[in-house]
Amino acid sequence: MFKNIPNDDKLTPNTGVQDLEKGMQNVKNNYFLKVGKKRQYIDNDKLLFPIHINFQNYHTHEELYQAIKNWWINTKNRAEKTIKTRINAMRYCQRHPIYPVDWFHFDQEPEQILNLLLYLINVEYKQKGQNTGNYNYGIHQIHNLWKTVKTIAEAKGVDISWWGWNPPSKPENRVKIIPSPLIVNKLIHYRYSYEPITNSLIKTILTLGFQSGLRPEEIIILQIKNVDFDNCSLILTEQKKRYRNRQIRLEPAIMYNPNQNSIYNWINIWRPRIKTNNNNFLFLQSNGKPFPTEDALRTFLAKRVKTIWKPYSPKKMRDWNAIARLIRTKEKTGKWDIRTVTKALGHKQQSTTEGYVEFAELYYQNDPYDWLKSVLRHQKCLMQENRHKKQHKETLIKPEKMALLTKVTPVGKNAPDGNQKQLLLLFTSVKNRIPTFHIKNFLFSLQNVVGVAS
Repeated sequence: MFKNIPNDDKLTPNTGVQDLEKGMQNVKNNYFLKVGKKRQYIDNDKLLFPIHINFQNYHTHEELYQAIKNWWINTKNRAEKTIKTRINAMRYCQRHPIYPVDWFHFDQEPEQILNLLLYLINVEYKQKGQNTGNYNYGIHQIHNLWKTVKTIAEAKGVDISWWGWNPPSKPENRVKIIPSPLIVNKLIHYRYSYEPITNSLIKTILTLGFQSGLRPEEIIILQIKNVDFDNCSLILTEQKKRYRNRQIRLEPAIMYNPNQNSIYNWINIWRPRIKTNNNNFLFLQSNGKPFPTEDALRTFLAKRVKTIWKPYSPKKMRDWNAIARLIRTKEKTGKWDIRTVTKALGHKQQSTTEGYVEFAELYYQNDPYDWLKSVLRHQKCLMQENRHKKQHKETLIKPEKMALLTKVTPVGKNAPDGNQKQLLLLFTSVKNRIPTFHIKNFLFSLQNVVGVAS
């Protein structure tokens, strides 16, 4: 009955650890056995672009990164911009001074990746968060690194779900600082440069950005052929969604109004003045070249616009447009029409647009009118009028008049019983606004009244 019970003298402290390692090794062996059975039906050597990458065919990490980039674009049919960002993250992990990652053997030794991620969360990012006061510092970076690990695992055909690790949940952002319509009106009509072409370029880009909510990468690749004046619309190319075309409608004043920073004025008046304008791109710099990257556009605008409104960034224009479109639907239909705004901004899911509703409700209480029309120059007075209508009448009265309208308790039951000192304190507080002879006449008549009553 007790023959199978092991002797305590034969047990060692490492028995449990050895059993755990043996169990993990069995899980690995079973996994790779299943993967090998699944792969035997597809011969990657016969494919023009293989489904999975054979890491043994490459000797350096840079060769491996180039192979992953080709696999991402040609096999997965994904955008090039995304894989460039993730390859930079791979280089960061590979060159980390404390926990470097060898991507050739990352699936056989997952401890190196998990140690790096845990070190960043609990040591490096935690310390930076304490120094900056942002205790959620690094959460988005960790998620991006985990996406990078998933990408390279998918390229190799490895399942990393058995690692049993997930990144920490992202905190919800409940703050969006956007400019008011009056500030936007100032931004799109401000004189940024004494050079007419540069000044017109900045104002036209800002006007288009606030009115359309385009992403920076969509602005820099716009071409003249994408402008449809007959239908008041633009044909956009979304790099984020593998260069998918999307059509949006703009206000006629933004398209061809001669008194506004319209696209028509830029194409027919200002753009021809650039010396080398052989490019088909819509927005050209003063040297005749388009913006090479979206970061170049951000830097170009930030140097000038931040002097007027410090929190400015191109992302603010897209946030402002989303809230302005929601407020427009509220003004027209009496409800928040999410579907219309989702289509106009090119959101993949309506849940992305729903996140703007709470901010639209907040800003709508301050400025309950159509923002998209109000930011134009001829509507500036209308904006100020709408804002003043919401203020109380007393706030419109000057302080000097408010002092004269202060009610004084009449002589009677609630009076200070003829104590002239208390009355003098009352009049001395406003003696700068009431002539002295009025005070003397009042005191003289008050003495007569008190003498008769006594």
